[in-house]
Amino acid sequence: MRVGDFVVEVVPHGSGRVRELDTGHVLARPGQVYSLRLRNMGPLYCVANVSIDDSVVTANGLVLAPWSTTDLERPIHDAEHGRFTVFAEGDETVFGPDGGRDNPALGLIEAKFQRELPRERGRQRDMAFGAPPSRARPLPDDEPSFGRSRFSRSNEAPPSVSAIASMSRFGDALPSAPRIAEDVERAAGTGLTGHSDQRFVPFNLGALESEATTIRLRLVIGTEDAIAEQPARLLADLREPARPAARP
Repeated sequence: MRVGDFVVEVVPHGSGRVRELDTGHVLARPGQVYSLRLRNMGPLYCVANVSIDDSVVTANGLVLAPWSTTDLERPIHDAEHGRFTVFAEGDETVFGPDGGRDNPALGLIEAKFQRELPRERGRQRDMAFGAPPSRARPLPDDEPSFGRSRFSRSNEAPPSVSAIASMSRFGDALPSAPRIAEDVERAAGTGLTGHSDQRFVPFNLGALESEATTIRLRLVIGTEDAIAEQPARLLADLREPARPAARP
């Protein structure tokens, strides 16, 4: 989904597929490993603060260079190196005793982007060359799994910045017309499986704009037939995609 200068996309890892609807729902199958593709299409540095299932996954913020794309594979947390993975609601090993049924934000992916305010040319040049982006080694097909785990929860995301992730090309997947009632099997959330070698480096910016641009998507378990359909068009919708009703 694109809003203004910013784009958020759920990108499947390996041979899997996902499908974004123009309601903001992203259809996926259980066990699908994915990355969040974040794109800054503007001329200024920005900071992205991202939460999944109401848990912050970008620590103090993820820096995006002008006209750049970053694929976020895992939470920016030293203790968490698993890759984002889709799990159906009801999985108590991932979501706790309630299986995620009591979490109204289950499946919700929220990204808030704040641009760096323009600075003096000399200072901005010094800052821009301060830290190159890190590179993440591709995950081998035979990478051993480290089991299911849940990323840590944080109640707030500070407005400062902490890191810049690996760069990659922007995908061309577009959303399609919704039939949400028949296309969705149940709610879904995110856990961690496998291992990601993605690394992050400190990067300092100046003051940020006070208002953020917000993009919201929601992961759900979609039917195989719906996911296999061809995409249609790209629409921007600032509303929060509805959560499927909790199942017993």
